[in-house]
Amino acid sequence: MDTSSSSLSHTSSDSAITVPVPPSDDEYDLFGGSSPLSSIESRSTEFEPSGASGEEDQPVASTSADAHPASTLGVSVPSRIGTHGRQATPVMPTFGPLGFLVPAPMAARRVVDAQEQEAIRLVGSHLVCNVPSIINAALPRNPDKRATAVRLSTIIAELIEELLNLPRARTRPAIRRALADINELVSEENRDDNANPPLLDAISGCFAGFKPWLTGTWTQLGREPATRPNLKAHLYRLFPEFVMFIAHCVQAYYYSVRTMRVSTSERNCRLIVPFGSTNRKPTDSDYRGRVDIGLTLVNPKMPIVRPRTITNAAMFAITEAKAYADKHVDAFNQLFRYSRPLYKSQPDRRFLWGLTVCGEDTYVCLFMLSKAYATPAMNIQTPEGRSALINFFVGWSLCEWDRCGYDPSMVLRSIVPKLRKNPIPMAGPSICGTALGSQQPVLQMQDKLTYYEIQVHNYDPVTQEHTTRQYFANLPMVNAERLFSRHTRCLSGSFTDPNTLCGYDGRVIADSLLKTGWPESNMDIAADTRDECHMLRKINGILGDDADLNGRYPTLVCGGRARIDSGDGVMVDDSVQFILAEVDIEITVHRVHKRLVITPLGEPLNTV
Repeated sequence: MDTSSSSLSHTSSDSAITVPVPPSDDEYDLFGGSSPLSSIESRSTEFEPSGASGEEDQPVASTSADAHPASTLGVSVPSRIGTHGRQATPVMPTFGPLGFLVPAPMAARRVVDAQEQEAIRLVGSHLVCNVPSIINAALPRNPDKRATAVRLSTIIAELIEELLNLPRARTRPAIRRALADINELVSEENRDDNANPPLLDAISGCFAGFKPWLTGTWTQLGREPATRPNLKAHLYRLFPEFVMFIAHCVQAYYYSVRTMRVSTSERNCRLIVPFGSTNRKPTDSDYRGRVDIGLTLVNPKMPIVRPRTITNAAMFAITEAKAYADKHVDAFNQLFRYSRPLYKSQPDRRFLWGLTVCGEDTYVCLFMLSKAYATPAMNIQTPEGRSALINFFVGWSLCEWDRCGYDPSMVLRSIVPKLRKNPIPMAGPSICGTALGSQQPVLQMQDKLTYYEIQVHNYDPVTQEHTTRQYFANLPMVNAERLFSRHTRCLSGSFTDPNTLCGYDGRVIADSLLKTGWPESNMDIAADTRDECHMLRKINGILGDDADLNGRYPTLVCGGRARIDSGDGVMVDDSVQFILAEVDIEITVHRVHKRLVITPLGEPLNTV
């Protein structure tokens, strides 16, 4: 068979999605001599970044042999060249074959082309299609909450079927009956019978907004004849209305829970709603593309207000839309490309969700660390397709925080540091380059101090006991950005609570480094000989008493495998196997979430 026309599909479905495999590295050369993934080392047919530390590679404009002749031609490149847009990442200056500087827009275009080609390549090599069981990774792990989610999804699906057969003037009684059924889902001792949320008009209006999508008349909206761009613009309105319909119904359930407070965090309960703007570039992204429809999380006990400003930091999932069902491969290409920056903007993200809407067909995609898994097409014009899609949104709204893809042991905090007049002896070198043991007056900061509170699980191989310590870290110094890798992140910080000892320049006073990632590991902790903590303990045990080597090798403070609540109070290792335990797929690469704290903390080269 010709490999250039080969396809990828999941054998468990008769209606498999066909995803063409892109050309090999030798067939295109956008990065000047090698493909974007030529430096990636593949083991066990999976994706693994090269290098021991697993840092995330950044796309560059060109790295060819003649790309940097500045030393021979004496060309002086201003530092501002190659920087595009507000708060954008500087683009490396690019030179042509004769040594002339390539204009910045042209260099940026090369970066965009490289990102597009990389996304095409990843779709062809890392997407596993037609996996309907990924819905089990979105439903609550707790049996009682899962039963509630399934029943709530059924009520919403039945309400839609009933409303489709009623004229608009007679929809309100049907919605009242559905809201009463939703209220009955809450136990009597926890039910607020006096709750009367003003959701009747909101639910009715949302249904009228997306009804043409369900009946097939959405292609006739607007002026005739309907053109391809117009159809895609219709989806920008129809799909958000469908999502808001589900959000209002889920909100009715949360309103009925008496113990639910307004101050409840999205970590415990949430609604999935679309941003107020569509087809927009996230304001905190240095990617040039536009996200069609972004989904975010809001508090269910507050009136729903759709944020108009799209940001990657607040993005739960990206939805890419196409006018016709035969464009699903293009939609996946864009979904892969635009989902990649979310890992950089969200340091507490373990894995991602994403969606594509292609005409009447919708796909849900689960991005894991080595592969991505997509559902079969869920046709919105069939009861089965609508019910399947509703299950995902209700599951995301009621499930545990880690099932949404976030790290429950990592919390972003903001405080107003206590002002101190006396100098404070620093426990170690700070980010701004203050020498060890120096004394400086604490600056009076008007802004809040933002830091991460992280649980570091330490494993003692001698006693085989697990303990937990609280670590307070600044924003990441090294961040993850690739879709498929070990997702290594490095954060400087300390075990000292910032409320007790505040930092300089809005940062935590750092005396150590926390490294977190998902390396390939043996599931048996005793047989995991490649474990970094194991190696550091061995090095420290052999060389720890040599004063001449003090500070030359890293010293392990604590570390081990990250632990997570399995749902019944039992703590287990946070691993790919744990996340995909209920998904019917074969896992070929075993990855485990690990954290370690090491010293000493070095100085940045630009401050030496």
